[in-house]
Amino acid sequence: MTSTDTSLPSPVRSTTATRITTAAKRGLFAAMTTVAATGLAVTAAGTAVAAPGVSVMSTTAGDGGLSEKTCNASNPQVRVDSFDVPGMAACYELTAASGWVAVNITGSYGVVNNLTSPVSVAFKLPDGAVYWQATVAPGEVHSIDVDRNGSTVVELQVSPVSSPNGPSTGELEPGPDAEGNDNVVSLRSAGNRVSGQVARINWSGVVTSPLTRNSGFTDRLDGSFTVVDALDGSGCISLESAAYPDTYLHTTSGTGVAASVDPDPTAATWCATDAATPVTGKYLASAADQSRVLSAGSGTNRPLTTTTTRNVESTWFVDTALAFPGK
Repeated sequence: MTSTDTSLPSPVRSTTATRITTAAKRGLFAAMTTVAATGLAVTAAGTAVAAPGVSVMSTTAGDGGLSEKTCNASNPQVRVDSFDVPGMAACYELTAASGWVAVNITGSYGVVNNLTSPVSVAFKLPDGAVYWQATVAPGEVHSIDVDRNGSTVVELQVSPVSSPNGPSTGELEPGPDAEGNDNVVSLRSAGNRVSGQVARINWSGVVTSPLTRNSGFTDRLDGSFTVVDALDGSGCISLESAAYPDTYLHTTSGTGVAASVDPDPTAATWCATDAATPVTGKYLASAADQSRVLSAGSGTNRPLTTTTTRNVESTWFVDTALAFPGK
């Protein structure tokens, strides 16, 4: 973690010590306030003890356009104030005209935008899968303190950014990787009916939708899936919704496809093979019936199906996820 310059106080930042003390008195910190900067924790009696092993900050992915830098009041930066991060802030600068970075910054309570462009900030409950997105204008200070208990920032983005277009940018390998990051992907249709549209979950089921990396965060998260080991124990994979934990993509009776909690393990297992064309395209065969592969719907926001025909309409590009859920 880079060192930080805390000479840019925000109204939110200046009241943090008072808020932490008040929260501790209310029992919100369970009689222990973590001091991540020192690696210690302070009990209600004021005794220093070893802090719990919590990851307070990490970077998962990005396009390089927004890069973490040492906080500096003289540089145009976006600053995330956090009572978990050493120095109580994490700062990012643009290295291009636009950019995005998927992060996991716990204990966040405020954002200060000293860039010349608006910054979109996605954040979630400290525990759970409820997300918000806020646009912070240049020169603006914005609170992201959820119910006076902080939040976890999961994405910073200065738009417009480029979206996957062409060959696959991701892989269907189960995570986590050596750094503990899950492999989160999006499935983009290689077909002609809904060319470039992305498989997503919405109110009507699992459909294809014209999502891009500039779409709203929660929409993009609905179009992102975590690649995990096959639920049926085979060498294939399962696809867990990034937006709805423990919800898996699976086949139903006939040609149907759905996303459900606790599905039949075999129906929720997919076996990937390379398509002959286009290059880097994949077929996803159902382990329940490997003669059937996942296919795009008949039009925008139409349900995904399975088919016995392996052609371009049942071929998918696998991309780095349009959104990451954080940890």
